[in-house]
Amino acid sequence: MGSIIDFSGIENCEQAIRKTWDEFRECLAAGVFSYDEIEKAKKQKFLMVYDDLFYKHSGIDQSTIVFKDLKDKLMGRGAILKNDEIPNYDRFLPKEEYIKEDNRFSPPHVEWLYLAVGNDNDIHECAQAECRAKRGNMFGFCHFQRDTKYDMCKLVDLTIADDISYVELNVTLEKYVQTQTKKRKKIIKATGFPPKINIDQKELEKVFTQWAVYTYVKLLSTQIFKPLDSCDNKAITYAPFQTIAQYYISLGYSGIIYDSTVCLKGKNIVLFDKHMACPIGTIENYKIL
Repeated sequence: MGSIIDFSGIENCEQAIRKTWDEFRECLAAGVFSYDEIEKAKKQKFLMVYDDLFYKHSGIDQSTIVFKDLKDKLMGRGAILKNDEIPNYDRFLPKEEYIKEDNRFSPPHVEWLYLAVGNDNDIHECAQAECRAKRGNMFGFCHFQRDTKYDMCKLVDLTIADDISYVELNVTLEKYVQTQTKKRKKIIKATGFPPKINIDQKELEKVFTQWAVYTYVKLLSTQIFKPLDSCDNKAITYAPFQTIAQYYISLGYSGIIYDSTVCLKGKNIVLFDKHMACPIGTIENYKIL
C-alpha cells in the first residue's frame, strides 16, 4: 500500500514557524504587548497556534513530566572563576543584584535557577559551554540535588523529540492510518457496507496529537533554539522565550527542560523557584585545558 499521507510539507512548516516567531518577537520589540501579558500574546499567531495544539488539544500532556522524573539525572551549574577565587555555594546561586542581563527565559534581576542536566560528563561539558569558558580559564562546578518536597511540580520537556527523526514520526502515523484503512476495507468486504463508525475518534485524536506535538517540538528546537550571536540584542532576542515561560507559568508549570544551543549533547533546566534544587557536595575548581 502506498503512502496515504503527504509528509512533504516539513520545509514549509519550518518557514511558517520561523516567520510567526519573528513576528512574535517584533511585536514584543515594538511594545504591542510585554513578555508577561499572556492574554495579549495569545492573540499573536505563534502563541495562538501553540496554545491551540498544546493546551486546547492537550498536546502539552505529551511533554509534561514531574520533577521527580529526573531522579536518575544529575544537575549542576558552573562559573568562570578568578585565578585566586575560592568559591562557596553562594557563588552558584542566582542573586538578583548580579543578574544584570536577560537570560533566555527570564529578564534581568529574576532569580530563576538554570542548571545543566544529564550524566556527569555531559553536565560538565554543557556548563562550560554555557559559561563560554575558554582554555586557561579557572572554572568552578557545583552539583545540585532536587528538594523532594517539589517532586510533583510539573515541568515542560522541550527535548522529547530529540531522539526520534521526522521519518520515524511519520512512519508511526502512516502505519496507524494504514491499519485503520485496512480494517475499514475488511468490514466493507465482509458486510457489503461501510462501518457506521469509521474510527475511534479519541484514539485518532491522541495519535495525531502525539505526532503533531513531537513534530512541532522538533521544528521549534531546530528553527528557534539557536545560539545567540554577539551582535544580537539579548532583550529583544530573548523576549519571546520569556513570554513562553510566563505562558507555562499561567498553566501551572514550575520549569522547562530545553536543549543547549552551544553544547551538542547538552540539556538545561530552568526552575522558576530557585529553592527547588540546592547545591551539594564538594565544589570542583579546575583549569580548562
